[in-house]
Amino acid sequence: MPRPAVCIRTFALLAVACALAACGDKDPGQEGGAAAPPATDAGREAGGPGPAQTPPTPGAPALAGEGLEAGLRARVDAALARGRAFLLARQAEDGGFGDPALELPPNVGFTALAAGGLLATTPRAQAATDPALLSALRFIAGHQKESGAIVDDPRYTNYQTSAAGGVLALAKVGEFAPVATRARNFLAQSQIAADPADPSFGGFPYKEGEPADLSNVQFAATTLHDLGLAKDHAVWQRLVAYLQRVQNYSENQPESWELEREGEARVYVLGADGGAVYSPRESKAGEVKRADGRWELKSYGSMTYALLKCLLFAGVDPKDPRVVLALQWISNHWTVERNPGFEGAEDPAKAGQQGYYYYLYTAARALAEVERFTKQPFRVVDAGGRAHDWRQEICAALLARQADDGSWVNPAMDRWNEGSPILCTGYALQTLAFAAGRLP
Repeated sequence: MPRPAVCIRTFALLAVACALAACGDKDPGQEGGAAAPPATDAGREAGGPGPAQTPPTPGAPALAGEGLEAGLRARVDAALARGRAFLLARQAEDGGFGDPALELPPNVGFTALAAGGLLATTPRAQAATDPALLSALRFIAGHQKESGAIVDDPRYTNYQTSAAGGVLALAKVGEFAPVATRARNFLAQSQIAADPADPSFGGFPYKEGEPADLSNVQFAATTLHDLGLAKDHAVWQRLVAYLQRVQNYSENQPESWELEREGEARVYVLGADGGAVYSPRESKAGEVKRADGRWELKSYGSMTYALLKCLLFAGVDPKDPRVVLALQWISNHWTVERNPGFEGAEDPAKAGQQGYYYYLYTAARALAEVERFTKQPFRVVDAGGRAHDWRQEICAALLARQADDGSWVNPAMDRWNEGSPILCTGYALQTLAFAAGRLP
């Protein structure tokens, strides 16, 4: 006789929690499963940055690359070199990157992601002297505004500032420290923080006045973390409030809400699978009608990894049910061949390729952070009980897709600019570096 669904879910939740418990306790100052209480300093409550924090101490060096055997590591190194050569041949004289095929001149967003690719292929000791990388970083720094934003297209102010600040944070080149600090200050004050009842409260939008989405949130949160925003900053507590609205975990937000869809009023509630959606009111994977007549937004891969990473950065304990359930969703939908969650689409094979490189880029950083925060290797155990070395599988998937000219591109689905080899190569090189332990 089949077990009731609730028993299966409880057993799985306990199993993942026990596995995480074996990883050791986190900082006792972050007990309670949520962000640490905000400082009482008025400047912090108003969104002003607090003092820089010391980044989390990485685990033993073996954590970062123990899954890469010598042959695979050599292939990854060769792929990084070919990808670097591809980017160098397309860097503009001013250091920037665009994409002529998309009629995009050199711009901050593409340059930030391409610079991340160059950084992924540059030995750490040489980051401050590598001419191509320095040229790209100077292009980025040259677009900083008085506000601290780094932007050349006001439609994407937060996104560009996050991407630019993020690569400056990882590069750790002293020349750009003041630029990075101003970018951090801008991002901290750009969080939507006025009304806790606003579905976007605690999130980050593309630009001021627009609603937040988890994609922008993950870029901003990663950059704030990497730039050392204090652990007790009010930004992190507000961020948790937003994350609870995009995770399908009914204990987060028990109330329902109503939206107009296709000419009818629909009542929505959070699901229970632990995955995440694009925003509190939208999922790129669609929605599903429940037996009780209400609706749920469908979880999907790239946003679930974004959620996982942001929960950890916000100070949520790795053993907290919100983290455990996100990891459970990842385990149940483990794949490196597509962005999972689109299986119900009209053309699921094609739909699952949208945002593929963004998906792997987000997944690799998120799983590396799980190991960083727990100080233990992490193995994915899928729904069939099979164990997976995520580092090896992500690397193998990317190696198989690299073109002869050293680039990566998404021929199946060019949505979200993945028809651009500049963008996809920037994503892929950083993903390989995350998996091989070269970044962050």
